Amino acid sequence: MTCHVPCPTCPWRRSSTVGGFDIPGFSIDMMRALLECVGDGDAFRLVMACHYSPEGHEVACNGYIAREGIHNLNVRVMASKGEVNYPAIRDACEGLDLWPTFAEMLAAYEEALR
Repeated sequence: MTCHVPCPTCPWRRSSTVGGFDIPGFSIDMMRALLECVGDGDAFRLVMACHYSPEGHEVACNGYIAREGIHNLNVRVMASKGEVNYPAIRDACEGLDLWPTFAEMLAAYEEALR
């Protein structure tokens, strides 16, 4: 069975240690680079990978899919091919305390590192 909730240390979870201290290999510069994955309106964008994904075998971050995925046309294509179960992820994340936007999450992480 596939897990549809974000990892316990997913940066999208407000309960995760802000600043990335509990994320293996965390880098604020890498987080800033993820701005390419988000934006206003529907567009084809890169898909944010789970931080536990092995390099070269990345899987989509469930927190990202739940919050930003619907606006990423690549995520919709992945869902249509059965590579991502958007409805199951969205439903599994219902009621979880996730950051509402990437911008708010990034601001909190940057503030924690000051």
